[in-house]
Amino acid sequence: KPSSSASCSGKSSTAIASDSARDCARGFTSAVEQYRQTTFDKDAEGFNALLAQDLTIIFADGSTLQGKEESAAWIEGFFADPEWTQTLDVVRTTREGCRSGFVLFDSVYTPTPADPPKPLAIGVTFVRSGGEWLVLHNQDSNGPVTH
Repeated sequence: KPSSSASCSGKSSTAIASDSARDCARGFTSAVEQYRQTTFDKDAEGFNALLAQDLTIIFADGSTLQGKEESAAWIEGFFADPEWTQTLDVVRTTREGCRSGFVLFDSVYTPTPADPPKPLAIGVTFVRSGGEWLVLHNQDSNGPVTH
């Protein structure tokens, strides 16, 4: 008979919590990488799968998008433009258990090859919902990131 501190798998509740924390950390890291890679690939479907229903996006000029539907439609149009490029270098990540996480990107957005590059600081807050890490808030600011 398993002890009260062990599960049916034979793992203690501490070991299970540790596995869960590792799963959350891996999932968050994976979501950050998916955010980066879908941006580089201009994969609107993949990017939009990361968006929470009540997402807010704030651009460096102060304009905003509210909710997944409005944001996803904007992303589809933006990602359809073959001209722009963008870097997303991770400066810092932090995670609050399996509840929320934050990533700060140092980014350079270039609208077209003929345009000057625009440095940005981008902060993205993720929340865990239904077992998935989703973007709740995306804030672009004029950059570059300074320390």
